Amino acid sequence: MIGRLFRLLLLLGVIYLALRWLLNRQQRQTVHEFVRALAIALLASSLLLLGLFLAGIRL
Repeated sequence: MIGRLFRLLLLLGVIYLALRWLLNRQQRQTVHEFVRALAIALLASSLLLLGLFLAGIRL
């Protein structure tokens, strides 16, 4: 379990460093906005599914 988490952290770190190295400032800002919008959408969908589960509706 710890090995998988470490591998995931390492992969995300390498991706982060590659994006900082390859993209200019404006492109990094666009990627940041996309990732932030994706995170908000994932949180909203998880809250929606949790609300449906608590209401007794299972998909």
